[in-house]
Amino acid sequence: MFDFLLNKTKILKNLPLQLLLCLAGGVLLGDYFSDQAISYVYTASHLIKDILMFTLPFIIFSYLLAALVSFEKQAPLLIVAILLLVILSNAASVLVPYGVAHLTFPLLGGMAVQSLTVAKEVIYPLWTLGITPFLSPDWALLMGIGVGLIVNLFPSAPFKNTVKIWAFRLRDWTTLGLKRGFIPLLPIYVLGFVLKLDRDGSLGILIQSYSQVFILGCVLVVVYISFLYAVAAGFRWSLWVRYIKEMLPAGLTGFSTMSSAATMPLTLAATEKNLQDRAYADFVIPTTVNIHLIGDGINIALTALALLIMAGQPFPSIGVYLYFTLYYCLAKFSCAGVPGGGVLVILPVAQAYLGLSPEMASLLATIYILQDPILTSANVMGNGAFALLTRKLLNYLPSKS
Repeated sequence: MFDFLLNKTKILKNLPLQLLLCLAGGVLLGDYFSDQAISYVYTASHLIKDILMFTLPFIIFSYLLAALVSFEKQAPLLIVAILLLVILSNAASVLVPYGVAHLTFPLLGGMAVQSLTVAKEVIYPLWTLGITPFLSPDWALLMGIGVGLIVNLFPSAPFKNTVKIWAFRLRDWTTLGLKRGFIPLLPIYVLGFVLKLDRDGSLGILIQSYSQVFILGCVLVVVYISFLYAVAAGFRWSLWVRYIKEMLPAGLTGFSTMSSAATMPLTLAATEKNLQDRAYADFVIPTTVNIHLIGDGINIALTALALLIMAGQPFPSIGVYLYFTLYYCLAKFSCAGVPGGGVLVILPVAQAYLGLSPEMASLLATIYILQDPILTSANVMGNGAFALLTRKLLNYLPSKS
């Protein structure tokens, strides 16, 4: 009996299971809670997010600096290589939907423009901390890269060893704070956002109004990301399962919080376990969290193409679509870290190169907002796969920690 209870306790302490229970419980039992009760839980989630976002620049700076000083002379080459690989990966996520749409759209009947509206917010936090980060995440990213490069470009400088020691200390203190302060509160953090999504009705509106393309997009995201992990695992089933299992808590958290940046601590922890290379994980995740967005690329491209067909417009030629892909990838860097930036940057590009009307562009933005939980989860899972794949490609670089 004691062993049975002990096993039950161990199961309940399993983080992925806790998050799945929060998601399922929030959706299935949300109707039994009053708006006031949900507001209390959502307030707790919002406070945790406020604290996390306030400390996020320090987290990015500390991890990135420690990673770069550990790579030493290879750091400049690594940064250039990662940025090029991000562009290629974003381009692939936009190009794949073109082929899928070309094959599947003729098989989907009844595709017509429907009236989509964003769900009305009914749940708000009862109070907030009212704190703003002392530094934006983008500036923290640039500072981490700048200090790391300076240390590596002057290997004989007297301050180098001191900077390295403090960089590793800052990273270790940050890791300790996340493990003891943030991870234990994660189920509450997730539950509040799930209850809010359910009560606001966002997911219901999406499924009812846009079911065919929505389902196709979800299937495509799952297959695409699963394939990336399969390639990273060398098509070994057991390794693929381990990679997915480690990343699942981060993906579920991204779904509920709708913020890749707020999910970064979990993405980082899971990537470190999958890679078994702390230095590389500490570098690649903070660097790519706001610029490598597989979910955005797949969804925005598929939705834009669907809207064209729904409106009776011709399917774009491959030449036109390549121009669209090129400008999308280049413009993506201009909106890094901006909430909703993925769709903000694509609206003028889609109108200019795909021929979307202003009305279709507004529908594209609406659908993007409705699917934000799923897209953020896909972005988070995609970043984990990107780290694994690029580590394989760059395996000639030393991994020091």
